[in-house]
Amino acid sequence: MTGTDTTSAQTPEFSRVIEIEAIEPGEPRTFSYAATPAECAALGRRLQQEQILSLEVGVTVTRVRGGAHLVFDLSGRLIQTCVVTNLRFEASVSEIVEVDALAEPEYSRRLAALDAAEPEDDQEPPEQLVDGRLDAGELATEYFSLAIDPYPRSPEAPGEPVEREVFTLRGGTAPEGKGREHPFAKLAALKQRMDTDTPEGGDAS
Repeated sequence: MTGTDTTSAQTPEFSRVIEIEAIEPGEPRTFSYAATPAECAALGRRLQQEQILSLEVGVTVTRVRGGAHLVFDLSGRLIQTCVVTNLRFEASVSEIVEVDALAEPEYSRRLAALDAAEPEDDQEPPEQLVDGRLDAGELATEYFSLAIDPYPRSPEAPGEPVEREVFTLRGGTAPEGKGREHPFAKLAALKQRMDTDTPEGGDAS
């Protein structure tokens, strides 16, 4: 079984910084990025995958109040080991996700509104925008890592795939087909659990 580690104190393996404030309001811009072979190798080590063959990202950025709205169009290929046959095979990830990146005080306002909203509202938690800059490559890496199937099955694997639970946006699960699996929801849930486990005024470390 493979795992992921989306935390790193070092320079991100796939860093592509966008200067949000350089984008004119009302004029969306699209950026296209592709990980180099060296970056793919580093990402494979970080995400504990056998091999990442490619990672390509398109990001459309539109200025909004307090920050920007981003649409990520991500595709990647990787080598995984089938949990049924124990044979290596090539898998692919292709996802589109929308998220807002907001600076203070809009970031805190949005979080407060989400905390007060009903879970079924399915609103996307925002990313925090610091100094008017956003590392789109690091954000795409997090999305990619959480979209990778942790129990990969090759197309040739015998038997029927086991029904997987999918994470709804504001927490909880639903049977596959009843909701869209949302990698950022998993990341938000993890952060929420960490905040809950940390004593008030204490240190999580």
